[in-house]
Amino acid sequence: MYYAEQLTIYVTEGDRQGGKLLYQALIEEARQLGLAGVTVMRTAIGYGPQSPQIAVDWTMELAPQMIMILTVIDQPTAIAQYIPKLQALITKGLATKELVKVVHHAPTENNPEPLASSKEKATMDSVNDPNPNAQGNHPDYEKLTIYVGEADQWQGRPVHLALIQEARRLGIVGATAVRGATGYGKNNEERVMLLGIIELSSDLPIVLTFIDRRGKIDQLLPIVQQAVQGGIVLRDQVELVVHT
Repeated sequence: MYYAEQLTIYVTEGDRQGGKLLYQALIEEARQLGLAGVTVMRTAIGYGPQSPQIAVDWTMELAPQMIMILTVIDQPTAIAQYIPKLQALITKGLATKELVKVVHHAPTENNPEPLASSKEKATMDSVNDPNPNAQGNHPDYEKLTIYVGEADQWQGRPVHLALIQEARRLGIVGATAVRGATGYGKNNEERVMLLGIIELSSDLPIVLTFIDRRGKIDQLLPIVQQAVQGGIVLRDQVELVVHT
């Protein structure tokens, strides 16, 4: 386990920069810098500061105004190199940075090394890892967020389907799997889906989310670590405010 940084970037689908779609330009900059990967989710409905009205993806006139959400996870030094690039590219949009706990990072073709060096891991753990015995540091519920490719296989099944089936077998309270619109990862090749049409490949990013009590997450994690051969797994503490 160690800590990395996550950038979450919100831009409009139709925005352009240098003759390219802005979100594609952001992906290219990340790839050129050697960042581990980018996952892009296309919202179904939303608005931003430059949107005159709420955009919905089922209206062709408003589709170019849909919000694209890019997620970039890497070591702090890599994120620090990328931030000036996105600041130069984005004239209208939003980007946030947060610390995330990495519990599994399978090597990828374009990034065979872990997301942080041994020295960085030790430093970040000593500064950021909460004392497990401190009162209030470990709420009852935790969240696993898993980034894999849609075509990834484990024991003859797609990884995302296999993990959902295993979670159900373990009695995990619930699971979601969301297909990304574009991105790159283990093969350093961008996969694109626009307006529901897969243009290059079915190997699009899949983001899985599991939320349950810490003990249940402890049971699921070893299976996740076996199944995920090219991807990243984050584990976060969450405060449950509604559970019916």
